[in-house]
Amino acid sequence: MKKIGYGIGAFFAAILLIIIIAFVLAGSIVTPSFLVKQMESSLNVRAHVETVNINLFNVLSGIEIEGIILAPRDEVANKGIPLEERKSKPKGAIQLGKVDVKISFLALLSKTIKVNQLVLKQPEISLTMYEDGGNNLTSLFKTPKIVNGEKNPALSPEAIAEKKAEEAEEAKEKASAPASGPFSIKDIPIAIKMGLVGIQEGNIQLNMRKTGQQILVQKLDLELTDIDIDGSDLNSHNNINVNFDADVTIIGRNKKEAAKFLLETDGKVTPFVVKTGLVNPKVLYQVTMKEDSFISGFAAFDAIAGELPALNQAGLKLDKLKEKAELKKDVSFQVEYSNGKITFLDEPTFPTKNYDLQITKGSYIVTTTNYHEMKMGMLYDEAESKKSLASVDEKIKQATKGQGDPKELRNKIVGNLVKDERLFIPFRTYGDIRNPKVELGVGIGTLTDLIGGAVKEVIKGKAGDALKKIPGAGNALKGLGF
Repeated sequence: MKKIGYGIGAFFAAILLIIIIAFVLAGSIVTPSFLVKQMESSLNVRAHVETVNINLFNVLSGIEIEGIILAPRDEVANKGIPLEERKSKPKGAIQLGKVDVKISFLALLSKTIKVNQLVLKQPEISLTMYEDGGNNLTSLFKTPKIVNGEKNPALSPEAIAEKKAEEAEEAKEKASAPASGPFSIKDIPIAIKMGLVGIQEGNIQLNMRKTGQQILVQKLDLELTDIDIDGSDLNSHNNINVNFDADVTIIGRNKKEAAKFLLETDGKVTPFVVKTGLVNPKVLYQVTMKEDSFISGFAAFDAIAGELPALNQAGLKLDKLKEKAELKKDVSFQVEYSNGKITFLDEPTFPTKNYDLQITKGSYIVTTTNYHEMKMGMLYDEAESKKSLASVDEKIKQATKGQGDPKELRNKIVGNLVKDERLFIPFRTYGDIRNPKVELGVGIGTLTDLIGGAVKEVIKGKAGDALKKIPGAGNALKGLGF
């Protein structure tokens, strides 16, 4: 028994010794200078790391790195000058306030990858999208040509030839192997558990060279929590909770804010199809657009306000659609996201000072191409509706020279555009969201052309019989000499 006791004691002593050695080595090896050297040897960047925090109690489970900067590569990085000898920090396209990683190594003994925490805190990213589809960050992740003042060995003719030979061998093996199906989580024998993975307090600036737009994503919090995936038991272990909060501002080519969306989203995601283990192509989100979100200068609204011929002919004045519209209260709705396509699963109504906007179920936007097809209804402000209808009445009086009842004639023209004493304009917008095609969802009455000014031509033509059947129109025709 004593020998067994001595053996167990020796085992735990060895484990303790390993922990102490790991602590000493980690503290001496994993330094800011070490990390900078590793990044600049593999990435085409000038890197900077402020501090690395490790202590005895988390050396085998976690590490905290502060002040990471990735900037375009320069001579300082090419020469491999030690971090402590550098005189200034670079101005980076990517900056991370802190990276906090905590991993459970003991969980690996039970074939489980358990990440207690992987969080990027206060990231600052400046991204420019070029007209050809490229961006300013792509070059940062290429293999550097010069490392430590010399040509990178990884780019030598011998290294490149060896890499090509390996790729050719892999391609040959892949061609001769039986055809494999798509990726399935069921093929991975290790369960995955994660407590918190995400981004906190992030800011992203996206510049679109082609359109001249700028998109600012501020106060970004993206958190994936309670990640529980086990390919052998997807019925019970197939869950990710998602929370996404951000203020998204769109600035137009004219440098003015075109829209701001204050967003809060959450939902439970089922990442894999239970039966097959394939990646689930659809994700459902509960979205809340917060009060004070706004939109201004939306091309579809501009078309409705003054460019649709039918509305112009009817005399409708909808100038308020061109003004800034702020959301008067929080609005929650559900959407589905799949392969860049966002589809509305219900019919939310967004109340603003000038109008209430309702989006029809099934409307969608493809974020990767800006293509969209949306059916919407615009319920105009009551006071403004009265003004607009009064302008229609005035146009009727002018066209009919005061004959007939303007209200009756107006109801024949735009009656199907009035709801609860307010103008209601159903419409469809589709195509490129920046330059959309807009169609009315209802027809305008047969007196449209009459009010538009072509009185005699219409009455003598095919619309004559239809006009005579309209109450009040007969007197108007007599007054005009027909």
